[in-house]
Amino acid sequence: MVFRQEIRFWLLRIFYISFFFFIFHRFFFTSTGFIEKTASYMMYPFLKVQTTVSKSIQYQTEHKKLVEELHQEINTLNIQKELLKQRIAQLEAQQIFISQTRELVEFNDRFDLGKMSLSRVLLQYNTAQEDVLFIDGGKNRNYQKDDIVIYKNALVGRIIEVYPWYSKVAAITDQRCKISSVIGVDAYGISLGKNNNVLELNFIPHYKVVHVGDLVISSGHGLLFPQGFVVGVVESIKTDLVSHYIKLQTYFDYSKIEYVHVITKNSSILH
Repeated sequence: MVFRQEIRFWLLRIFYISFFFFIFHRFFFTSTGFIEKTASYMMYPFLKVQTTVSKSIQYQTEHKKLVEELHQEINTLNIQKELLKQRIAQLEAQQIFISQTRELVEFNDRFDLGKMSLSRVLLQYNTAQEDVLFIDGGKNRNYQKDDIVIYKNALVGRIIEVYPWYSKVAAITDQRCKISSVIGVDAYGISLGKNNNVLELNFIPHYKVVHVGDLVISSGHGLLFPQGFVVGVVESIKTDLVSHYIKLQTYFDYSKIEYVHVITKNSSILH
């Protein structure tokens, strides 16, 4: 660009010098002479070059301006695109949340469970040492140790550790969970977690009638778990001269649950 400006500068100088000789000759000599003709021959190429250079510079200036305007328009469109992508992501997240929590909302509409809080399941694992879940919400949501966690009308477990932003839940299959339970009207026993996703029901007298497929319900006789929630389903039965030893299957596949309800200690259902 600087080189072109220098060429233009020198062409203008030559043009003005030639034009000066042309005017000087016309002022002092009335007839067209040799010098005037020679000057006209010299000026013509410079006039052509001057016209070409001026048009080229004008074209480049307009082209540069057009390119800058196009870049600005592209930047504006990119910003609008990012805003639209953000909005789409928000709508998709809302749609996923609505889809995952629809059944829980419908359950909450059918049953008056007092004060409950909806929490997302962050992590879940079952091992020989413990069966636990980590849920979103802790001290920031006033969760407390031994608050009960449910999914629809079934027990999931109880909170055993409360952290600032999340809580640790012992699942009903964890050995730290012992739930007073009942089958039918009066077949009372204790559901015991055995870890590694194993759940058993013990201490039911041998003379009580129990069948595979029967529902096991929390009886509310214990100090922690409220009455009337499903604990599991009878999967197999072994009986000796004293008691039934019953293996249970959890009512839901808890590994696929995305959200749970937390029943706090001040909830009306715990009183």
